[in-house]
Amino acid sequence: MQIVCLTIAPAFIAAGIYLTLSRIVITFGPQNSPIKPKSYPRIFIPCDVASLFLQAAGGGIASVASNENKSPNLGDHIMVAGLAFQVLTLAIFICLCTDFAIKTVRRMQAMGNAALDPAHAKMRSSIVFRSFLVALSFATLCIFIRSIYRVAELAEGWEGALIKNQNLFIGLEGAMVIVAVLALNAFHPGFCFQSGDVKDSVVQAKSNRSKGFWRRKGERGTTPSEKESPTKEDLGSGDSAS
Repeated sequence: MQIVCLTIAPAFIAAGIYLTLSRIVITFGPQNSPIKPKSYPRIFIPCDVASLFLQAAGGGIASVASNENKSPNLGDHIMVAGLAFQVLTLAIFICLCTDFAIKTVRRMQAMGNAALDPAHAKMRSSIVFRSFLVALSFATLCIFIRSIYRVAELAEGWEGALIKNQNLFIGLEGAMVIVAVLALNAFHPGFCFQSGDVKDSVVQAKSNRSKGFWRRKGERGTTPSEKESPTKEDLGSGDSAS
């Protein structure tokens, strides 16, 4: 159980990072992103889930084999495959993030504030949101470093030099995850995205949909007898005109 928990825990943090990026892309402008905002969670979260299953299955097999005094090599190989897949997924994700950041900066240099959606200008200029971007980048880098270390550690096996080095384990495994979690909790996306412009736009959109619903319902519920009928004066004016 200890092996499984140590191995799969950062996968959940990575899934949260993937989901958050789609909101960031919308905030700065989807035109600067190489893929659609909704494509980030749809592509990377399934990859993260696949990595999670591989790591959990490999850890479970290795743990059972160790308890039965059997070779845990099969479980180790499955865990390494899951971790390597997670590293590959994170690497592609980081490349897409870097590409998006570069395109956004270049577009701002060429067009100024017109390059960005004015609806989110208040949130983009807030210190809290900017700090959140730094914290998110830092947490992503920490999880990436931890995953690389974990691949190298398990690739050597249970008798390798890395797995026996307690200082490296604390620094590159435990410390990386702890600081990533602290950074994302100190600048939680749930608070950083609660700027007035975004909140008001969501409330306004819900209000418009509600008004449209009741207006359509009222139109459907109106019977012919309830419609306005011509008055005697209208009929009289019509006869006079003729």
